[in-house]
This record gives sequence, C-alpha cells and structure tokens, in this order.
Amino acid sequence: MKVRVGVLVGGASSERDISLASGRMIAEHLPRERYEVVVLDTLALMAAHPRLSPQLRERALALVTGGAGPHAVPEGDAALPADLREQIRMTADAAVPATAALATGGATRKIDVAFVALHGPYGEDGTVQGLLELIGIPYVGSGVLASALAMDKAMARTVLAAAGVPVPRGIVVERAAFAADPEGEAGRAAPHVPAVVKPVREGSSIGMSLVPETSAIRPSLEEAFRYDTRALVEERVMGTELTVGLIGNRDLLALPVVEIVPKRAFFDYRAKYDPALADEICPARIPEALASAAQQLAVRAHRALECRGLSRVDMIHGSDGLVVLEVNTIPGMTVNSLLPRAARAAGMSFSELLDRLVQLALETDN
Repeated sequence: MKVRVGVLVGGASSERDISLASGRMIAEHLPRERYEVVVLDTLALMAAHPRLSPQLRERALALVTGGAGPHAVPEGDAALPADLREQIRMTADAAVPATAALATGGATRKIDVAFVALHGPYGEDGTVQGLLELIGIPYVGSGVLASALAMDKAMARTVLAAAGVPVPRGIVVERAAFAADPEGEAGRAAPHVPAVVKPVREGSSIGMSLVPETSAIRPSLEEAFRYDTRALVEERVMGTELTVGLIGNRDLLALPVVEIVPKRAFFDYRAKYDPALADEICPARIPEALASAAQQLAVRAHRALECRGLSRVDMIHGSDGLVVLEVNTIPGMTVNSLLPRAARAAGMSFSELLDRLVQLALETDN
C-alpha cells in the first residue's frame, strides 16, 4: 500500500499564498509510484480563531463544509508572476474536498505522514508540529522547539550567539514600550543605524525595512509593528548574500552554497518569488574555502537550534567574515525557491528531494 502523504498548506499567516504555491509543487512532484497525496488547508482548523480576518474566517468555514468557492489572490500579491499566482489559485481550490472530508470526519483513511508546507505563524512556528505530535502523525521537518525558536528571530539570535554562531548586533523593541516612549525606543535603536528592521515573527521579508539614517527608525518600527508586537533592529551587514540548504537528521548533507544578488535595494518579498528581480547563482562565485566555511557554519546554526530534516541558513559574508541572519525550518518549495535549486546543483531532482524528506520524517518517527 502506498504511503499517504498529507501536504499541509495555506493556514492564516501573511505567507498563506506562498505556502499554497509551495504545496502545489510538492503535491505535483512527490513520486506517485510510492505516495498517495492529499492537499489539506489548515485554515479549516482555525475557523473559530479570534484573530482571523473576516475574509479568512469565511474561507475557513467554507473549507469545513466543502463549499469554498474559487480562491482570489490578495491584492498585495498581484505583483507576483502570473504563473505563481495561478499555482496559488489552483492549490487553494484543489485543497477544498480533502480538507472538508478531514474536518467533518468523512475521510476514509488518515494520512501516514504530513509534509508541512506552511510558512509563518500558525504553521512554521511549532503550533502545527505540536498538533501533529499530539495526534501521532510523523511530519517533515523540525520539531516543536526548533520550529518555535527559528520562527522567533529574537530567541534564535540568543541561542545562536550562545552557541558561538556570529549574528549581527541588534536589539528588540517592544510595541508597548514604543507606544509609551517612541523617542526613547528610537534612541535605543539609533546606534545600530544603518540598520534592518523587521517583525520578530514573520518571514519572506514581510514588514521589513532598510534604515539608512536615524530619521527612518520610527516609520520602520511602525511598519514592523503592523505584523508583530516585537521588532528586531539589526545593524545592516554589507557583503555577499549567501544561503546554505541542509538535508538530514543525524547525518547532515550541506548542499552547494547559493549566492543571491538582488536587483532591488534588498532581497524583499517580490524578489524572493520573481526571478526577474534577483540573480540566484549556484554554486556561489566564492572561493572553495569560503564555501566550505559557509556550509560548516550552517551546520552549526542548524544544530544549535536542534533542527531536523531540512533547513536553509541565510548569511552574509562581510568585512568581519560570515554572519548568520536567519535559519529557515520550512524553506520555500516554489519553482524559484533556493533549496530545490541547490539540490539540483547537487544532482538531486525535485522528486528525489521530496522523497528523501518524507523518508527522513518516517525515520524520525521510528
């Protein structure tokens, strides 16, 4: 009997649509001779969640009943490439029947393993991982602790620094403290300018701003606070942007280093998903010794947070050497995503990569 894989997509985060696009790629490329694949939108589990917008609540309720209509890509994603928007729409619509069957108890067979393709809060942050642990379903990727730590950039910085992994200098600003004393909190951030300001618990550069001078601190913090109650202010490290994908549980395979050359001010939300807005070069155009050092640093960061299965570690090579920016426990799996690109450079097809990740999840369960 084939292994039944539930590809978990959607959810309620700001990265919902990118999750849908990743889920479609995963569902299409998992080897059909080995797996039966169902696509499930976890938004259905959140119908009663008090923080859902009216639009998401309506969609969640419709998913439960199986009456969800065609998915409309939000206006904010209208600038994404047309083929990516079509992937998003098709995945959202395809998820409706299986999600309704699972939510109402009409599913004839439970899933054997979950492929978590959720990005951002309520999916990448340990919440869904905890649910899967509770009901005893193995899943692709890191466990509850590593997922929660990596999603919370402030906590991840603390853990990485304690493990001797270099991170940019910076501070965390609380929304309540900023509301009470905006000048004082902006003053605390001033020594780190030029800086990068971002919400503590968001991905895909959502809510992120560059701060070239102190006058830009306050509006940048206000933008970050639209998405989270805490903002991270880090010194901006100039240099070569690199990322390293890792695959494995105890034995880690470090994939070839990818070099990122944005054609905009920085590698923002649009640039991450539109190939015309950034060059992603693999293998990176760096000396072999530096590539090896980047891979070793990625392994240290992955292990410091106790990740498993896979991760992607973003870093910059600046004047003071390599500095880790972020550890992604659920890297994107769209056609333009960095981890599949690095796997191809290592001689691994997308289907082989997905098969390996599912087998790692089953290995963890055993």
